[in-house]
Amino acid sequence: MSDFNEGPMREKRSFIMARDPSVDRRFRPRPHKQLRLFDDIHESTESTDGSDTESEYASNAGDDATSVDDSSEVDTGPQVFLRLRPVSVASTGYSLSDDGKCLITSAKNENSSNNVNRMEKHFGFTSIFDGSVGQRDIYDICVGPRILEEECVTIMTYGTSGSGKTYTLLGDQVRAGVIPRGLEHIFTIYLGNLYSTPKLKLINGCIVFLQDDATLREMQISMKLLNLCPDINAQHERLRQEIKSDHTFETKTEPDLSVMIWVSFVEIYNELVYDLLSIPPRQDNLGAVQRKPLKIACNKGQVFIKGLTTVFVKSSEEALRLLRLGQQRSTYASTSVNSNSSRSHCVFTVDVLKYSRSGMTTQCSYKFCDLAGSERVNNTGHH
Repeated sequence: MSDFNEGPMREKRSFIMARDPSVDRRFRPRPHKQLRLFDDIHESTESTDGSDTESEYASNAGDDATSVDDSSEVDTGPQVFLRLRPVSVASTGYSLSDDGKCLITSAKNENSSNNVNRMEKHFGFTSIFDGSVGQRDIYDICVGPRILEEECVTIMTYGTSGSGKTYTLLGDQVRAGVIPRGLEHIFTIYLGNLYSTPKLKLINGCIVFLQDDATLREMQISMKLLNLCPDINAQHERLRQEIKSDHTFETKTEPDLSVMIWVSFVEIYNELVYDLLSIPPRQDNLGAVQRKPLKIACNKGQVFIKGLTTVFVKSSEEALRLLRLGQQRSTYASTSVNSNSSRSHCVFTVDVLKYSRSGMTTQCSYKFCDLAGSERVNNTGHH
């Protein structure tokens, strides 16, 4: 019979005395050095004179953050772009610096009894686009170069509800957004090397060769989901013609290279991750769809979502149809700010898997993130 008094006592959990947060029993990967990405984007305050005006809504559409002072970081580091909505009457609530990279706003100084005394705030960005800059230039400056030069790219839109985040990413029936242009760009680049069947797949963060039965199963899943997608053939053709007139994407054919493209779509709602491209789930007795949250796991330093559905696609139209299907399943709600506002973060991922005759496999990953409205909850009317 073992003696329970022998050996060290196991640490007891306590809500009053929590354990040291630096102790990680799951041994998850963490950076060796803490890096604050937004330190260089400084905010300074100065006192100035001005009139009491109302600032306009602005949409922040970019793919990361960077310094506005160090030009060497612009090409290699994270970047932030600010896109201002078109307005019918010019606002005096903000102004731009001479170099066009700093937004200057003013607000009443609460510590001053004089209403004329104002507080200036300066916000630095990689670039600032006014309402006259269209979807083509947004893509050419913010996204296109990264699709060509980088293997892993994350594009995020951040701002208040109604500020134009989703429009920047998706566009409308006439003007294509970042994602349709990016899909057309990616498929054009690899047009000469696209493989017709899914022989490679990213499973648990690692590239895996599929056997014939697994390949057939993946093609059946792809066909089943595409049959559920809305018909966007006419719309896609219009957008494709517009994209071709705006851009000149080049095909880079590489001999002895096979390329397979997969897409996935997730929603982060109330801090839970949901699969937006899963095979239609079961319904309860009331007809409501039962959604099961997924878990985030790690395999040899590779973070992935366990059980996430990834779908093999052969064209930009198939990828866009799956995107539309996922949008229909995401969580929207009416708020006092926007009548059809996304209440979740949505991440659409395009994984490009490459296989060379030498036996080497590589991966490129492009993530497009539409973040939920950044306004405070008490401004949305939702609690």
